[in-house]
Amino acid sequence: MKTTILALTVLFAAATPYARAQEETSSPAPAASPEATASDPTVSVTTEKTASPAPKSESSPSPSQSSSPAATKSSPSATPSTSSSPAAVMPTKKSTPEATIREIEDKWEASVKIHDTSVPQAYLSDDFRGVSSKGKVMTKSNLLSEIKKDTDTYSSTKNGKIDVRVYGAQFAVATGVSSEVGKAKDGNAFKRSFRWTDVWVLRSGKWQCVASQAMLVK
Repeated sequence: MKTTILALTVLFAAATPYARAQEETSSPAPAASPEATASDPTVSVTTEKTASPAPKSESSPSPSQSSSPAATKSSPSATPSTSSSPAAVMPTKKSTPEATIREIEDKWEASVKIHDTSVPQAYLSDDFRGVSSKGKVMTKSNLLSEIKKDTDTYSSTKNGKIDVRVYGAQFAVATGVSSEVGKAKDGNAFKRSFRWTDVWVLRSGKWQCVASQAMLVK
């Protein structure tokens, strides 16, 4: 009987450590506390960034294309609006009668230098009457003939200040002084000035010279 009790005691003593080992092995490890996780250096860096995004990436986002200076500069439409162009909205300024007649007078005097009859031919009226610097009464054909027969060589022909007065939008009187420099057929140099008056009439939208008188002043 003693032998039996002793054997059971030994068997129980031997089994107790094995049972404890089995219990420790089968018992799940307690979950790590938040404090332990935060302080544990073995915690995955990737997991930590995923769970808690870095504040730096939120406060300094990557600049978008619209915030780029280059993108802002190119943001306006490549095709400018026609309304922004002054030339597109402003009508073409028409020349005044005064400016038109001054321009014709300057062209006329310039044509004298090269003996060109096209300008007086275009602007003299068919019923033109004029008085030359020599006191001769001139018609359109007479004046054109005198220009063709001129043998003087000119180095300069130009007008001074021209005064134009318009009356009733259809009539105008122009007065001015013309200066001519050059050499005569005999080779003698000359420098002469003429004071003149031209009368203009607007006919069918075109200014025509109907009368003229010139005087040699020097």
